Amino acid sequence: MLGSFIGPLFGILLTDFYLIKRGRIDVNDLFNDTPAGRYWYRGGFNPKAIGALLPSVAICLVISFIPSLHEVANFSWFIGAGLAAGCYRFIAREDRETEEVSSWRSNVAVQKD
Repeated sequence: MLGSFIGPLFGILLTDFYLIKRGRIDVNDLFNDTPAGRYWYRGGFNPKAIGALLPSVAICLVISFIPSLHEVANFSWFIGAGLAAGCYRFIAREDRETEEVSSWRSNVAVQKD
């Protein structure tokens, strides 16, 4: 049961850090809990991450509760992590393009100075 919740969360966190943000974070904005912060998203929650989390958790819970899938339930952590990572990568694909453009603009601004 715990793996059904933790696995998808782990998949989203890894996908966001490595594939969407490409390992680049703004440390100062990590501690900025105001709407002006970079990681505020919408009301303090990332709706794309929640959109990937809920169906992944639901699928893992269904796998855990169906008796005929009991043998697969032991792998619900891995299944959830993979499902959530794939869903989040698809849902947040525009954010990756935005990250690439903003990093390109910041590099151009630094080179001009």
